[in-house]
Amino acid sequence: MAYSTLSAPSAGISARFAGFAAGLIRTWKLRRDYKATVTALQAMSARDLADIGLSRGAIPGVAREHVYGR
Repeated sequence: MAYSTLSAPSAGISARFAGFAAGLIRTWKLRRDYKATVTALQAMSARDLADIGLSRGAIPGVAREHVYGR
C-alpha cells in the first residue's frame, strides 16, 4: 500500500521575494545614510573636526560605526 502526503512549502515565492526586496531596500537606505554622514563630515573644516576630536582619516570609520553600529 502506498501513502502520499502533501505539504505546503514553508515560504512561497512571493514571501521569499518580499524578504529579498526588503533586504535590498534596507541595504540601500543604510548605504545612503553612510554616504550622507561621510559627506557631512567631509564638509566640516579642519578646525571643526578637531573640536569634535576627529581627523579626516577617521571619517569613514566613524561614519561606518554610526550607521552600521560596527
